[in-house]
Amino acid sequence: MSAYGLIARPLTPDDCPTLFEQMFSDYETMLDLVIPRHTDAWATHAYITESMTGWQYSLRYRYGLFGEDDGALTAIVELTPRLPQVELGVMISRQGGSRKRRKFILALRVILDWLITQPGVYRVFACCAVDGRAHSSMERLGFCREGTMINYEARPNRGLVAGDSYLYAMTRPVAQGGGPGEARARGMCDHHNMPNAPSNRAGTSPSR
Repeated sequence: MSAYGLIARPLTPDDCPTLFEQMFSDYETMLDLVIPRHTDAWATHAYITESMTGWQYSLRYRYGLFGEDDGALTAIVELTPRLPQVELGVMISRQGGSRKRRKFILALRVILDWLITQPGVYRVFACCAVDGRAHSSMERLGFCREGTMINYEARPNRGLVAGDSYLYAMTRPVAQGGGPGEARARGMCDHHNMPNAPSNRAGTSPSR
């Protein structure tokens, strides 16, 4: 999948130095996440190994979004299917500036527009720290806030054993006659089936 100057693909062991240097060792990037900040590349290598296992057994699908021009890591998108719902997880690198982050928001919207229309998928949801920065973009991406979950998850990089989270979701109606055997999650999340950005949207900037 390629959109707005970013390429989305599964993570590989060759990505370990990039992931460690540009994301997992960075204090600002990891501040509100449930994953402890990595202090050495071995922890990042273990994360990539876990990601590859998730793909192998159709448990979880992690994509790295890299710049087409420079190969710089912009974000990681994680999809965990439990049909009829899919949980979305996002990590955005704080390196590279606001322009690259805006491109990622546009590319993520392309992914979400594709995901919510896949057979068997009727709900995509995500959880965001109430005192973090991610929730400010969720409604622009098409999500609705459904509520606040108290003491939902640990935030080790803030020293919190339990922090509150907003719950966001996007849904679509269930079509009459739709059954549980519509599609396998593996096919749904196959990166070769992911869309490219529509040509009339390429190069645009967010309007909101």
